[in-house]
Amino acid sequence: MNPISFISSLLFIFSFSQPEDLHTKFKSSQLIVVTSDSWNKIEGKMNVYEYNSGVWKSVLKDIPIVIGRSGMAWGKGLHSSELNKGRLKKEGDGNSPAGIFYLSGLFGYDDISSKMNSMKVDKQTFCVDDSKSAYYNQIVKTDTVKKDWTSAETMRMKSDVYKYGIFVDYNVKPAIPEMGSCIFMHIWSGSTSPTAGCTAMKETDMLKLIDFLDKKKNPLLVQVPRAEYDKMKRIYKLP
Repeated sequence: MNPISFISSLLFIFSFSQPEDLHTKFKSSQLIVVTSDSWNKIEGKMNVYEYNSGVWKSVLKDIPIVIGRSGMAWGKGLHSSELNKGRLKKEGDGNSPAGIFYLSGLFGYDDISSKMNSMKVDKQTFCVDDSKSAYYNQIVKTDTVKKDWTSAETMRMKSDVYKYGIFVDYNVKPAIPEMGSCIFMHIWSGSTSPTAGCTAMKETDMLKLIDFLDKKKNPLLVQVPRAEYDKMKRIYKLP
């Protein structure tokens, strides 16, 4: 590391107070970590941990994943807003959001037996990505709400990519227009096929993750390029 980069890293770390414990701060005992080699890389790895006896213990290791076609960009989440500098996520940019986010539930084409809340989706189920809609970044059923959007993503795909999915609480409560919407973890189309901004993996790995997740343990997703994760480890006491 050159001297300027080293000093910048020190200033970044010292701009925060004492390191925060994610387990205590967010009352979370489950942690999903997604990292890539750079901001632009579409391939990455997922590692899964559970908090036990005062430490994060590995559950699943180095699961291959793909992210958005443009890589990653900082987004609205649980992490400090001081981290949101430089590349920021916007609607339709093809970036997966970088940061810390709750995983709030599951969805799929059929009922899912799990320890998480889940939603069965059909041809009337959509995620609204029109920033002007009152339902922006929400899942709606067209047979129960009045349409006020010009753009929305179907949740019952012709393919199996949404056969099983996980809701990522990105840009929620309230959703800020044009900051990005409809962020999930789901089944990939292939190991070299990026998403529009979600995080995807093999179906077998999705099933392992779904079996692991427990709403009572407030599962968190930490998703950043590897170099940023190394910095965040010292800020948030990550494994």
